[in-house]
Amino acid sequence: MIDSIALIVILSFLIPIASTRLLGGAIPSVAFEIFAGFIIGNSGLKLITTNGETMEFLSTFGLAFLMFLGGLESDLNFKKFSGKSFFNSPIFIAALILILTAVFSWFFSKFLISQFDCANSVLYLTLIFSTTSVAIVFPTLKSRSDLKLAYKQTLLYAAFLADFLTLTAISIFSFYKEKGEPIAEILLLFSIFGIAFLIIRFLKRAPQHKAIHESVSMLKHKSHIQFGIRGAFALLFLFMFLAEKFGIEVILGSFIAGLIISNLNSRETKVLRIKLDALGYGFFIPFFFIYQGAKATLPFDTKIGLEFLLTIVIGGILIKILASLPLKIRFSLKDTIAGGILLSGRLSLIIAASIIGLKLGIIDREVNSAIIILAAITCILSPTLFGIIKKPKKQKNLI
Repeated sequence: MIDSIALIVILSFLIPIASTRLLGGAIPSVAFEIFAGFIIGNSGLKLITTNGETMEFLSTFGLAFLMFLGGLESDLNFKKFSGKSFFNSPIFIAALILILTAVFSWFFSKFLISQFDCANSVLYLTLIFSTTSVAIVFPTLKSRSDLKLAYKQTLLYAAFLADFLTLTAISIFSFYKEKGEPIAEILLLFSIFGIAFLIIRFLKRAPQHKAIHESVSMLKHKSHIQFGIRGAFALLFLFMFLAEKFGIEVILGSFIAGLIISNLNSRETKVLRIKLDALGYGFFIPFFFIYQGAKATLPFDTKIGLEFLLTIVIGGILIKILASLPLKIRFSLKDTIAGGILLSGRLSLIIAASIIGLKLGIIDREVNSAIIILAAITCILSPTLFGIIKKPKKQKNLI
């Protein structure tokens, strides 16, 4: 067991070096991590054990931590985003993109099931293809100070709405599939959101309480305590616990925990985000991606095969490009196509949705493996093609 863990950890250290030296860091290292997993795992050299409890726990927590950071990168403050009018505002355009994505994904899912018999639920497959990745969109746009602010806001909200709403829908679907009580699930979701709201209110008002303020002030400067990290992990595990007890997917609880911290705007919170990024992307998240690649079985010699893989890659990208046509309301055709390509990048959530679908018996292992490969390919293509279409320019006055 320890040899498998050691190999994954060593690879997680070497892969960013190799990707930077070979391609200048243009392609996200997580794509290389997934492919490295293919090489050392069940589809390749079979160098690691993929059925141990410790390995499964570290991988599961890596996914939970990734969704936690996804929530941390999101922002629920809709008031500060506005356009010249409601109908060309970032939030309205993002909502249209989400609706069109769901419609196109529905027809594409029906086509896939009729041609490849790859799933037993059109609705769930629709949710899978409706996903995007804040983890790709956010850092890509964050590094581009030359882009218009309204354009970046629109794409960020399109990614956030897709992640948050599909994650919520997947959680409801999973609960209904297992227990057959959708109303109970919705009530439980309201309960966990209510708890999150109360915690946000408490954390925002806590500094006004003299005793709490003095205690926190004394603790936050003691490096051997790392009070902020302890609080973040306490919040993460609290919502993972609540999600499990309520019968909700743990990844939704993790995402909500990240949302809570994202709404605490302070200098200390920004420092905390940097530390949490270091913990996540330094160990837990690469472990998850390498391990998922190792568990996957490449579908080339199976009944689904290469044709299915090519179909979902091309279809998955086209869905997002077509669904992004509302961007033309406010931006150029070039911006619209580039935005659609960027939103086609899928990573953590589509893998999580695929794993849940496998657990529920909606898809099989071959389809799950193909979806993992889809995530690896699109997380390479989307930011790369976006950068080619929207080449960086010297910074101008942004609107």
